[in-house]
Amino acid sequence: MKKNTVQYTVRDVPEELDLVLRESAALEEVSLNQATLRAIQRGLGVGSEPVRYRSLKNLIPRLPKPSVGEWREVLDKQDKTHPEDWK
Repeated sequence: MKKNTVQYTVRDVPEELDLVLRESAALEEVSLNQATLRAIQRGLGVGSEPVRYRSLKNLIPRLPKPSVGEWREVLDKQDKTHPEDWK
């Protein structure tokens, strides 16, 4: 049994979008039409594949937490008024 589908024609596709869609189709080894449908489904949040968001937290260096004393020292330095700055 054939699914009920609707056919669309999309015009004035920007060159950058065209390149991205064609690259996606090539990487996924699917037709340009199928890659476009997948992109629309992902963008609208519909379809069988859930959108996977990736975190960039692993790119941020892990630094030790500063102590309360260190924070107070930094804040005290910032709170000081330097008269030469106001001349």
